[in-house]
Amino acid sequence: MLNFKLPDYEVFIHIAYSAFGEKLEEEILSETAGYELEGSTLYKGVKDFHWQFANWDQAVEAGEKLKKFCPNPNLLLLKVKSNSDESIVPIIHKDLTKQN
Repeated sequence: MLNFKLPDYEVFIHIAYSAFGEKLEEEILSETAGYELEGSTLYKGVKDFHWQFANWDQAVEAGEKLKKFCPNPNLLLLKVKSNSDESIVPIIHKDLTKQN
């Protein structure tokens, strides 16, 4: 039986996938080697990565660690969120996905 339940706490990233995006992907995957990668997909030139965490503090810490990639123009989104506690406000370090 498949389980489609979202993780309680997660960090996700979207990158513009090109030759430059591939380099960024390598750097991000190196930085996140100790995290549990929940999934990754490539769709219409954007690749996303989702990591799951046991608690909010771990997710926030991971987001802080990944903030160093925010100046890279190929990083489109870096977000930390809770799927289990609606009172926790998501932390959005970068979001270019809403721009035209």
